[in-house]
Amino acid sequence: MRMLRWATVLCICQHQLVDVEAQSTRARAFDAAASVSEQGYEWLAWSSAHIGHRLTGSAQGTMAEDLADSLFRSSGLDTVYAVPFTANAWARGAVGLTISDGRGSSHVACVALANTPLSCSVEAPIVDAGNGLPEDLERLGPKTQRATLLVNLGLVAATEGTKNLHRSEKAALALNAGAASILFVNQVTGGVLLTGTASIDGDLIPIPAACLSAEDGARLRERLSSGESLVARLDMRNTSQEVTAQNIVAEIRGSKFPDDVILVGGHLDSWDLATGATDNGLGAFSILDLARLMKSMPFTPERTIRFVLFMGEEQGLLGSRHLVDHYERSGELQRIRCMINLDMSGNPQGFGVGGPAGWKNLVADACDRIRRIDSASFAGRATEELWLHSDHQPFLLNGVPVIYPLSDLGKHVYGCYHSSCDDIHLVEPRAMTNNVRFVGALIYELASAASLPGHFTEDGLKGRLLEAGLEGPLRIGGDWPWE
Repeated sequence: MRMLRWATVLCICQHQLVDVEAQSTRARAFDAAASVSEQGYEWLAWSSAHIGHRLTGSAQGTMAEDLADSLFRSSGLDTVYAVPFTANAWARGAVGLTISDGRGSSHVACVALANTPLSCSVEAPIVDAGNGLPEDLERLGPKTQRATLLVNLGLVAATEGTKNLHRSEKAALALNAGAASILFVNQVTGGVLLTGTASIDGDLIPIPAACLSAEDGARLRERLSSGESLVARLDMRNTSQEVTAQNIVAEIRGSKFPDDVILVGGHLDSWDLATGATDNGLGAFSILDLARLMKSMPFTPERTIRFVLFMGEEQGLLGSRHLVDHYERSGELQRIRCMINLDMSGNPQGFGVGGPAGWKNLVADACDRIRRIDSASFAGRATEELWLHSDHQPFLLNGVPVIYPLSDLGKHVYGCYHSSCDDIHLVEPRAMTNNVRFVGALIYELASAASLPGHFTEDGLKGRLLEAGLEGPLRIGGDWPWE
């Protein structure tokens, strides 16, 4: 009997060694194929030249949806389909900002933020609201009433440990404080104007909001600090109409655990000031190339891999919110074991994890194995951080573990975020290649795991969000799930 037990143990160990060796061989084969692929970059360059921006509800947005569907199909994915949703699609028209001091007036360049009024002309005294955080507005007291608030998009001269808020959250605070309009000041120098939604939920806000350059914001503050009384007149004309947009979905069916789904997503839509090459063509077209390459390999992942390109992210996570609601109603959400979000990712150096016990260690172990393939390009970091305002948020708030690449694209890229310089010249082909290499490697690791940790419990999720300091922002946005 003792000999039989030892023989059984030896057999199991040999089988495990064979599995480990097979997985290592498979990982290296995928990496070798991915290392020479720049198909995602070539597709993105074509889209930038022939489609341009990918604003949800626009003709270009529809063209981008059709392109993604065609590329998934031409790559031979097992299943390709669209999940449509309706949305109010805002589009910018004309905007004008005039600053008066009682003696004369001047025009200042600006861009309207999205989901601002369709037609308005608002004139109000300018009040410097600093970073636009709750403590800034409390300090001003009644001065915020019927005023044009001058608000930093980033944090300036903030105390250590201060957390910034999203522009839509600052707009909500300003609105609650009785502001007549908002002038956001960009912190990127060089006359860069930035757009983005001023609305948390995609509905139009009732007051106008626009963005100024860092230089013009500084000049206004200098004049205010010298005692001048300044009045801003903000005029804008925009349009909005209900449209049908589509999340584009494709799958590779798992060979061993087909009912377990690893969802890999990123938003396809972009703002309209440029072509959205980094935000988020970088992530979206990496996903298209990843799907193509995984389908071309002579082996199939054990779990089902679902690739999703979301529309409407920029207007308030519209596509991902719709898809999660759809999954929740159908019971499909329980099959989604985790959601990997590629939003402005490139040259990943590891992965951030938002999940209950077990997920951090699982991803850290996977990172160690990925690093053995290329320690020069992949640092193998694994962190536990939570953040909001991208397509992982609706999944997270419904308990689904989320994972995202840890990337640093550089100031030259982040300085063009949501602006007129976000074009293909910012994209390094190798950054997209490494997206495919390292995200693909992680997917294979998760797909082949003997078991995966579960979803958040309600108490576990609440504790994790509190620990991450996200209760305040979620309450401002109306997304805090508890009373």
